[in-house]
Amino acid sequence: MKKQKKLKKEDLTKSAVNILIVAVFLASLFFLFKAYLYRADYFRLKTVEIRDTFLDQKSIMVVRSRLLNTYKGKSVFGLNLKGIAGALQNSYPDAKDIVARIALPDKLVVSLKLRKAVCIVKSDRPYAVDQDGVILPALDPAISAWVPMVEGVSVRPVDRKAGAISSPALKTAIGLLRNIKDVKIVADYGIDNIDVRDPGNIVFYLKNGVEVRIGGEHFKERLALLAKTVKDPRLALDRIKYIDLRFDDAVIGPR
Repeated sequence: MKKQKKLKKEDLTKSAVNILIVAVFLASLFFLFKAYLYRADYFRLKTVEIRDTFLDQKSIMVVRSRLLNTYKGKSVFGLNLKGIAGALQNSYPDAKDIVARIALPDKLVVSLKLRKAVCIVKSDRPYAVDQDGVILPALDPAISAWVPMVEGVSVRPVDRKAGAISSPALKTAIGLLRNIKDVKIVADYGIDNIDVRDPGNIVFYLKNGVEVRIGGEHFKERLALLAKTVKDPRLALDRIKYIDLRFDDAVIGPR
């Protein structure tokens, strides 16, 4: 009996030693393979690709050049992807989401989604905001030429501190703009400004000066009515002062 216990103990010891040897071998193999990956020229960074961004071509080239100057020739496995994304976030504080990843064997891919202004809120000063109501850090003068002005939204100190405007009136205006975008013939005219001072009687103005009275509900149906109205070849928009969509049929007021 004692002999059997001794043999069993020896077998267990041999098994433990064998497992330890295999573990050491595998660990050594792993570190050797890792060292190979880090040193192999095949996996050294050669290109940078910028995706999903509103940046213009010149800005994209600047970002790509900056990353290549810093990381070109380094192993893609040694890149601090979170650090790269964080550095870009500091350079572009208005970015909604920045993700850096590697694409084997030698590419760095950066998805840089910037917040895009959808309107300008006219309050104590003009505020460019994106589709989530987030206040963009800088108001580019060129923005006012292609995004509408929203009147009737008060930007409070708490909004400025939070960096976003939590106003139901602004949400309504942004929702209206989203619906307008889906109606091409209306979107093509361009929206100059939206007045949400009376939430039940919202008014917006086309770029050609025509006033559109849309009320505070049923935006999709009323925009469909507007599209049908402006398609009418008998209609001369330059002779129209307003189009009222709050009824079953559009009411047109001449200049």
